[in-house]
Amino acid sequence: MKKHQLALSLFASVLVLSACSETGNRIDNATSVSEMATKDTAVVYDNDRPWNAASYDREPVIDEPGLRNSDVEMRGSETRNVYAMEQDILFDTDKAKLRAAADEKLTKVSESIRNRMKDGKVQIQVYGYTDSRAGEAYNEALGRDRAQAVADWLTKNGKFDASKITIESKGQTEPVATNETAAGRQENRRVEIVVIRS
Repeated sequence: MKKHQLALSLFASVLVLSACSETGNRIDNATSVSEMATKDTAVVYDNDRPWNAASYDREPVIDEPGLRNSDVEMRGSETRNVYAMEQDILFDTDKAKLRAAADEKLTKVSESIRNRMKDGKVQIQVYGYTDSRAGEAYNEALGRDRAQAVADWLTKNGKFDASKITIESKGQTEPVATNETAAGRQENRRVEIVVIRS
């Protein structure tokens, strides 16, 4: 019995060690990484930009005079800014068409981007988020449609180059509050605009 346990232990150890030494396919260049990376990580790697909006809440709040009393919160640094707005400011419930009041908010965001990134060389990523009341696929589509509506506004009214704007739906996958309460769900329904100096 002890010999059998010892043999099994040795065999398991050999398997573990051989797995640790196996690194998979060798990556020689950025193209290989992109080909091997998942859809989500390929976007980040290809563009070599720190888009991670999920770290938004850990960044310092920036007191931007033009955004005071606007229901827009800005966090970030001199080279990266994240503008966050609850969806109720921009959209009616369960809709992806921008409300009339959204013009004022997005105009202030556009002015802030231009003031902070004076050389105009920016990349913009718009994220759409939802609560979890509907199904995952529905929320994914709603988040994408909302992000697209904001991106379209930034192109048409903010006069930003469309080739410098990308969108991503996070749907219900990255809540910032509980989905068990109305207040929490409202916080989770939001749009974030991430701006990186390019």
